[in-house]
Amino acid sequence: MNKRLLPCLLMLAACCFPHARSAAAGPDRNRPLQQKLALLITRSDSLRELNKPEAQKAIAREGLKLTPTGDYPNLAAFHFILANGYESAGNTDSAVYFYEKCIADDKKNKTPLRMTEALSRLLFLYTNTSGYRSKSGPTLKTLLSILDTTENDLKKAGYYASIGDYYNRAGDYQTEAKYLLAAIDIKKRMLSAGKLKDPEEVMIDLINLGSMYLQTGHPQKGMQYTREARGYLVDTHRFRAHYYKQMADGLLIEEKPAEARLYADSLTAMLSSPLAGAPQHANRIASDLAFAEYYVSHGQPDSAHAYILRARRMAPAWSDEYLMSQVDYMTGRMYAALGQYGKALPFLVSSETLARESGPEVYVSLLRELAKAYAATGDFKKAFDYYERYVPLRDTLYSQLSENTIAEAEAKYQNRDKQRQIEAKNRQIEEARNQRLWLIAGLLLLGLSLGLLAVIYRNKKKNAEVLDRKNRELARVIRELEEANGTKAKLFGIISHDLRSPISQVYQFLKLQQLNPGLLDEKQKTELGTRIQTAAGSLLETMEDLLHWSKTQMNQFEPNNRLTALAPVIEQCIRLMQLNIDSRSLAVHVDVPDGATVWADPDYLQTILRNLLQNAIRA
Repeated sequence: MNKRLLPCLLMLAACCFPHARSAAAGPDRNRPLQQKLALLITRSDSLRELNKPEAQKAIAREGLKLTPTGDYPNLAAFHFILANGYESAGNTDSAVYFYEKCIADDKKNKTPLRMTEALSRLLFLYTNTSGYRSKSGPTLKTLLSILDTTENDLKKAGYYASIGDYYNRAGDYQTEAKYLLAAIDIKKRMLSAGKLKDPEEVMIDLINLGSMYLQTGHPQKGMQYTREARGYLVDTHRFRAHYYKQMADGLLIEEKPAEARLYADSLTAMLSSPLAGAPQHANRIASDLAFAEYYVSHGQPDSAHAYILRARRMAPAWSDEYLMSQVDYMTGRMYAALGQYGKALPFLVSSETLARESGPEVYVSLLRELAKAYAATGDFKKAFDYYERYVPLRDTLYSQLSENTIAEAEAKYQNRDKQRQIEAKNRQIEEARNQRLWLIAGLLLLGLSLGLLAVIYRNKKKNAEVLDRKNRELARVIRELEEANGTKAKLFGIISHDLRSPISQVYQFLKLQQLNPGLLDEKQKTELGTRIQTAAGSLLETMEDLLHWSKTQMNQFEPNNRLTALAPVIEQCIRLMQLNIDSRSLAVHVDVPDGATVWADPDYLQTILRNLLQNAIRA
């Protein structure tokens, strides 16, 4: 629900003019009558700029009393001033009555002075007030027929704004855009030429244009014109409230409720100012309705409830008939979204009359809600009636609005506006060129850095691969070394086992001969020496065989099988162990055929036979 910034907002003065004397004091009674009337008109214009409607009406009534019958120029002027005072005070009926009196007086002049401006104000009031809309069409035709005779560009731009508002209410957004853009163009040219002192005159039309785009589902363009309007906002309390409200509306359409609340909070803060009046409070109410509609449309009617409650609290004191109908409509929508259709119906029904006159968007939405509410409460006849009225209006709602037609109207404005921006764009192009050079240099530096990083990474990867290969080789060598150490331990165990017993026996015989030399006679000594010599020779031969075998088996045990004669191996084992055999008085019987052979490793075979013979001797 988007109430627009009304073109009838009176332009406020940039500073307050001091009053030398009260308006009630009146002019100097000694001056001629025409001078007195002219002075009253001048004073009323000052009061109009200061937005003091009561003092303005007082001067107008005094002027009407002094104006003689038949002085139609002054009668028209004072009727216009009185009507304007009533309009500023919010009394529409009285404003319409005196504007019509102004036109009737001005028609009797040879050169009407107030007719065009009065028609413009009447067109606005007829368009936006229930009960008068039937008069808006004829008034528009009359205004258009005399519009080309208006030489004052600022007034012509104001008339364009009123005409645009009429077409907005009629749903003809293409034509509205055309008149608003024409008004904006005129005011911008006058502002650039120094013929227009108040930039907020441009701001009003930009706000209305942005509102139209938001209203018709073009949020990007709506926010574009609204933000442009901010550049023409000076410090008028009333206009700032409209800007905050419309920014909040646009951000809600763009699905940015958190940002929208910042502008709504700024609008709320304005209410604490002593300057806050009906425009600020009405905009706060309208903003609450926009938030309520956002949350209802997003399936969060509970969140909308707080905004509806605040709007309804403020509405009786600050809402006009149109805004009050919007409050009722949104209240009904909220209850309908909560499923409380019985509560929703009275509010929806109460807003129907004004919704029908407010424009097709509002009315088609209301018809849909009424059809749903009556269907939910079981009144299917009324539901069907409202649905039959809803469908054709929905289908034709935007038939007059298309992207191309609006674009054509806007293009005329944009072309003129772009001409004023060419110089600024050229400067921006030069700055962009410099920025592009810096950007290219930065990209080259970045590319070089990335290249160096790639080289470093590749070298690091190669080094990692070499290190990994070396680690694997080292692990293999370690495993082989461990296996070799294990093999050596086994070999030394075998050598120790095979040689311990023969060496021990030789040692014992030598020790015996040393300790008891007289125990043996010469023959025994000679025989024992021969045996010891034979055993030592066999031991030496065996040691040489073991050492040679150990060299071939340093890393691991690998048998070297071949055809081996069995008898020589057995004889060598017996010679090695002969002293042990004799010391135990044993006899070894060898039963091996001559020339017997086996397929075996001779060293392995000798080790096995020595081990078996030693075990047999010990046993």
